[in-house]
Amino acid sequence: MGFLFEPYQDGRCCLCGVAAPLTGEHKVKASAIRAMFGSDKMVIGQFGGGQAHRNVQGPKSKALHHSAGLCADCNGARTQPADREFDRLHRLTLAHHAAGTEPITVFKDKRYAEGGASYLNVFRYFAKLLCCHMGDVHGPRPVSASAFATGELDHNRVFLGIDGDPNYRDWSAVSGEHAYAAHGGLAIIMDRKTELPSRIQSYLTLGPIRYRYWMEFAPIEVTALACFHQDFWQAARAAMHEYIDNPPTDEQLERMGF
Repeated sequence: MGFLFEPYQDGRCCLCGVAAPLTGEHKVKASAIRAMFGSDKMVIGQFGGGQAHRNVQGPKSKALHHSAGLCADCNGARTQPADREFDRLHRLTLAHHAAGTEPITVFKDKRYAEGGASYLNVFRYFAKLLCCHMGDVHGPRPVSASAFATGELDHNRVFLGIDGDPNYRDWSAVSGEHAYAAHGGLAIIMDRKTELPSRIQSYLTLGPIRYRYWMEFAPIEVTALACFHQDFWQAARAAMHEYIDNPPTDEQLERMGF
């Protein structure tokens, strides 16, 4: 069922699958990092993760890149319109936040009329990130999401929620406004009864704004994952059972974007 998913292959682009020299895609946009941090020192770490923080030399650091790579065409002409549109959306979202209005109301702007080019390009950006996150865990590439990300398809499978990041909220209450960015990695949502995956999701935080994005699997895609990508499915099942045995608190779930 290669028309639904393509297996991960090392050295191949995580969007189009071509075997070519690959470049790293930023987990958090380099332009956003430069705008927020400037020449300030940066560190990478997790809240409550018990791990030491790592120093980051600058926006080009490999520590800020997905491990899965993109070919030059996908990292350039095919996805640059989506990258630039997300930059525009984020500026508008920050303006809404500064004015005290809900960030999600940015989609009331006529520029983002549902189905229009600008609207689709915002969602193409998050489709690209989902494919990169899948590549990071050597998961199969959702063909419809990758084709949408590169502009080959206009059918949008990605959902988006915009809100305030609780980690930033609590930290800024103590230390004031500050430069902050985060991402949620890859979360695989499982059906407890069938033990099959139902969706993939993540989040991206830039300053006070958090973008939660996800893709829901169609029944035929669930079947394809269970039948043809069993390593990925079994790893997700194991993670589900660990989650059941050690469930997070409601507060932890909120901070994880759920």
